[in-house]
Amino acid sequence: MLKRGMLAVVTGLMAGAAQADFFQDYMIDPEDGMLDGSRYLSEVPMGFLPVPMLITEPAVGNGLGVAGIFFHESDEQKKQRVSGSAPAILPNNITVAGLGATENGTKAAGLGHMGFWYDDRVRYRGFALYPDLNLDFYSFGGRQLDRPIELNLDGPAVVQELKFRLGKSRWMLGARQVYRQVKLELQEDIRLPNSGLEQLVNRYLDNHLGETSRNSGLGVLMEYDSRDNPMSPQSGLYYSANYVWFGDSIGSDANYGSYTLEGLNYWNVNEHFNFALRMQYDGIEVSDSTRLAPYVAPYIDLRGIPAVRYQGNAVAVAEVEATWKASMRWRFNTFAGGGRAAESLSDLSDAEVANSYGAGFRYLIARRYGMTMGVDVARGPEDTAYYIKAGSSW
Repeated sequence: MLKRGMLAVVTGLMAGAAQADFFQDYMIDPEDGMLDGSRYLSEVPMGFLPVPMLITEPAVGNGLGVAGIFFHESDEQKKQRVSGSAPAILPNNITVAGLGATENGTKAAGLGHMGFWYDDRVRYRGFALYPDLNLDFYSFGGRQLDRPIELNLDGPAVVQELKFRLGKSRWMLGARQVYRQVKLELQEDIRLPNSGLEQLVNRYLDNHLGETSRNSGLGVLMEYDSRDNPMSPQSGLYYSANYVWFGDSIGSDANYGSYTLEGLNYWNVNEHFNFALRMQYDGIEVSDSTRLAPYVAPYIDLRGIPAVRYQGNAVAVAEVEATWKASMRWRFNTFAGGGRAAESLSDLSDAEVANSYGAGFRYLIARRYGMTMGVDVARGPEDTAYYIKAGSSW
């Protein structure tokens, strides 16, 4: 018995030493002695960056989730060694897988992939999601509501983009494909003071909901990208425009057009200070006789503002972010933004402004890729929310 006990102790000590050596070799950066997952992610088979998700999105309530980010390098990239001053490596492929659930019954799983192929002359981005969402909508049937309707959205969604570089320039031209299949149901009956009216309203909604709708679209996109690192940029510009047509000829139940204009600006002011500006406009083109599902219209997408809280056929958003780099590893940011949603572009200037602001921090978790992780706290018109961020804020 004594020999067995001693053997167990020795085995445990050896295992602990092996784990300590592994952590020291693969999770500590020899240049500064800080925690860094670069070697683990690039050299260990199936090594991935775990991203815990403490969900506080006001639209779905509190919840938990987890995601894994996998970096796939080419054989040439694996031979490269990155020093503290060298540019970060842009891997050939990045894969993301995750799942989560919240207290209001919302749950979702997803898989995403980004490819930077042929020396970054071709880029691919694709996401496959299966959400089961319970969301409050303040817009239904083209009308704005004083009290929200809680709807359940259940069904898969796929988004894909394939882009080709124009010569040796920073311009890229490509195609975009979107597919959503959604079963829309009333999550809870609407409560009204008048019982007769309550029955009529709920019966009407039940009769107009419950069927599966499909939105299938194809379009074109163009972008200009001079960012120093697409994952966690410190300087450079990113401007993009896309137009997607949804029509019955390509499997869509509704005919309409959707377009987005986006501009991301990053300025490296000095060694310790960065400044960034985001501008975005989303719009849809639809005939007066076409009734779209409530989830189709774009919404103000800002930290601290619930998803689909402010919707319209025309949505404009602007946001600024300032970052103080206390050291190579630690960065602290503050941000503020505002957005407007209206039924048309001409009505946008008269729409109510929804503002948000907040602060957070980032830690350079993988210096080889310039990859940061951190937390943001944001306050909107109605709620405060926390966000775990991996990579760029936008």
